[in-house]
Formats: sequence, C-alpha cells, structure tokens
Amino acid sequence: MIDGARALGLIPARAGSERLSGKNTRPFAGRPLIDWTLDAALGSGLLDAVAVTTDDPAAALAAARGVTVIDRPAELAGPDASIYDAIVHALGVLGRDWDYLVLLQPTSPLRTAADVDGALTLCHARSAPAVVGVSPPLKPPAFHRRLSADAIGPAGDLDDLVVINGAIYVGRPDRLLTDRRFDVPGALAWSMPVERGWDIDTAPEFAAAETLLAT
Repeated sequence: MIDGARALGLIPARAGSERLSGKNTRPFAGRPLIDWTLDAALGSGLLDAVAVTTDDPAAALAAARGVTVIDRPAELAGPDASIYDAIVHALGVLGRDWDYLVLLQPTSPLRTAADVDGALTLCHARSAPAVVGVSPPLKPPAFHRRLSADAIGPAGDLDDLVVINGAIYVGRPDRLLTDRRFDVPGALAWSMPVERGWDIDTAPEFAAAETLLAT
C-alpha cells in the first residue's frame, strides 16, 4: 500500500510460447524463470497482493509461494490473445477495487523489487496515469541510422532515445479498462539499465540474460 492506495501486482504467464517453448518454467540460473519475477513482486514493500494469470504449469510454482493463481481461459491463452483481455479477466476475478495495477512479465527476470517500488512510487508521487519501464538502446545513438530505400542516412537527434523494455508497467485499472494500453498521454518512464530491463523471447536472449546475471 502506498499512502492508503492499494496496488496489485499481476504476472501474466501464458503457456504457449512460439519462440521459446516452456519458458516460464525453463531453468534460469538454476531456478524456473518465473521464480525471479515472483521474487521481485513478493519483495516489493508496496504491493498489497500478487497474482499470476496463467494456463501454464508455472501455476504450481506460484501457488507454492502463496501467490494467487488465476486460471486463464483458453480463449485468452492463444498466440493472438491480448494481454489487456487477460488483465480485464483478472480484475473480474479479483475485483476492481485497486488504485494501481503493476504488470510484471516473467520474461524480465533481472528487474528488482526496487524497480517495482520505484516505478509505483513515481506514478503515485506525480499523479501520472501510468509508468512504463524503459532502457537505453543496445547500441548508442551514434550507431543509429535511418533507411530511405537502400540509402543510409543520419538518424537525427537520438540523444534521448530509449526503448520500452517490457519489464514493468504501472497503470490505473480504470484507465486500463478504457484505454487498453499503458503508454497513454502523460505516462512517465521508469529508467532502468539495459541489464535489468533485459527481455527474453528467444534462446539466445535467454543465454545472454544468464550471462548478464553472472557479471
């Protein structure tokens, strides 16, 4: 809870991954991948509850740690399923009496509890509609170019360029239910280094993340 406002941490763990099969429970540095996100959520000092919405065997891991498990119906678990439909379903199960919803994807195992609390505090302190985790691009701005047909031209002013890293999203449920997006006008950025914002969707990214953890 933050100044009397209630915050829900929601971890979406869909079973079907087209690029990395079984990634939610795949061993990452000796532990299931989702376990690292459970650590960040349960280590938060501001989340009032943590839930996992899933159709995956990861449900047993979450339940063993005392986390609420929401059984995601098949129509919300396919490759074309919208994360916002899963959020709406989760709020229907848990109720909508939340001031903040913090979405934490299992594919960002290096994000920390401090990131969770920092992003939530920023959203609350600035009365922002949302906060989105961002990181610098992997290559510095000097390497970026724009393509015009086959010609490479200067990219322009990219000094402030960042990428949405997928590690953390903070939103207000009432806005999410209507806007169905976190990056709404007025949304703020929670800046994270590349390593903490690393997003895993492929086997090479998985291996790279384990290397980052070891450094």
